[in-house]
Amino acid sequence: MPSTLALVGSVVTCTLGLTSARYLYLRYTGQDRYSKLPPGPQALPFLGNVLDLPTKNEWEAYARLRLLYGDIVTFLIFTKPIIFLNSAKTIADLFGKRSAIYSSRPNLVMAGELMGWEDSLVLSPYGDRWKNYRRLLKMGLNTKALGEYARLMENAMPSYLQTIIDSPNAFQYSFRRTAGIVALNLAYGYDGTSDGYALLSVTEAAMEMFSISALPNIFLVDTLPFLKYVPAWFPFAGFQRLAARTRKLITKMVTEPYERVAENLRTGQGNASFTASLIEMEGDGNAEGIKWVSAALYGGQADTVGDTTMVTAMANFFLCMMLFPEVQKKAQAEIDSIVGHDRLVCLDDKSSLPYVNSVLKELLRWCPVTRMVSHMVTQDDIYEGYFIPAGTALVANIWAVLHDETMYTKPKEFRPERFLPPENAPDSANFAFGFGRRECPGVELAQIALFLTMANVLAAFNIKKPVDSDGKVIEPTLDWSSGVTSHPHPYQCVTEVRHPNVPVLIRSWQGH
Repeated sequence: MPSTLALVGSVVTCTLGLTSARYLYLRYTGQDRYSKLPPGPQALPFLGNVLDLPTKNEWEAYARLRLLYGDIVTFLIFTKPIIFLNSAKTIADLFGKRSAIYSSRPNLVMAGELMGWEDSLVLSPYGDRWKNYRRLLKMGLNTKALGEYARLMENAMPSYLQTIIDSPNAFQYSFRRTAGIVALNLAYGYDGTSDGYALLSVTEAAMEMFSISALPNIFLVDTLPFLKYVPAWFPFAGFQRLAARTRKLITKMVTEPYERVAENLRTGQGNASFTASLIEMEGDGNAEGIKWVSAALYGGQADTVGDTTMVTAMANFFLCMMLFPEVQKKAQAEIDSIVGHDRLVCLDDKSSLPYVNSVLKELLRWCPVTRMVSHMVTQDDIYEGYFIPAGTALVANIWAVLHDETMYTKPKEFRPERFLPPENAPDSANFAFGFGRRECPGVELAQIALFLTMANVLAAFNIKKPVDSDGKVIEPTLDWSSGVTSHPHPYQCVTEVRHPNVPVLIRSWQGH
């Protein structure tokens, strides 16, 4: 074993030495194309900007660099460039106007090859497979499907509100179960059985690993791909063991529910669903495509909206309503004036509740679920005089765009009025759900689910900060996790029934 360890160490040292020596030679002899890259922090020999990479609140750290280097900033990971885009203009120019060459994804060895996400919608390179996935989603997410999803969400609201009354401290967990079962019902025809809850647990674990691994260069193996050949038993090869565990979860998440639907179709059983419709339209010849788009629909990856995305958004919602009680009261007053206290909020009320809609827009702006998203350019390009080499990962800093003072006055304030006349600020959904050809196809699903849940929670409950045993208010810590999906760290809040009629109303609407 010592000889094997020494061999790998020698290979790593030689690889870093040779690539760095070549990089330094080309740069200092004026032959290096990278000398025309967009500006960024001074890179060190061998390491590049590895030591400059932020480890916390990276979206804010990269946004601050805009003041020093402009809207487009380069980091070198050893000698490999990553370019960060910190303005709506640069993102629109590259991911929008030049989407033909900026719509691929970086090759992530850890998330893709080792964990098994390489065939997923979100990590598929721009090409025939990705186009097939998007075609399937467009077929499945038609007007009829959206109407069915709205019906499922409306029917789920009474039981969700009842769980808040029964277990007020488990409001996040309750919504996870509610949103997850609704998504599984739409995708596969699952109902609230033990099989559905077991699949939700698998999906949650798999998506947590996706969030950690799906940003460029989080793992060293993404920068030094030859490390993927290091065996799992080798010292410091914990990434291999993590990848193997995650691959099993992904296989279970993607394959088992599809096979269940396919078998039910063969025997004439089961419920109508997104997957069943696609199998009937496409047959067995597109099984892999249907498997992955169905999993994306309920799993919630960066190209789609599913359970994970909406659960995080609702966790942000409870936090914001607790932090900004004046916003909460204004939204409740609007709901009371339109809906009253004799029924729950339904989707037909949406157009009559402009302030509640603005609360949703401000929620997506103030604390976006996805704060950074990466694309890859497929051929050499020149932008504003800068050279962008083929294969470069470009990261759109969504948080920076949604906190840009030139677009949103006083961006640190939570102020839904900015989206109403006379301000009419740009809709945050235009940025929060992706860009260009990889814009999320499930935006309407997300907005239906979030509107119905937010509005009904506001109609039924007051959301307050908790107090300790001495009556002192417990202030929440404003902190979010890193990764593709950024979750707020655990916090406490208090939910109080707003009026005596709420429990009776909820019971009367169950099974409505």
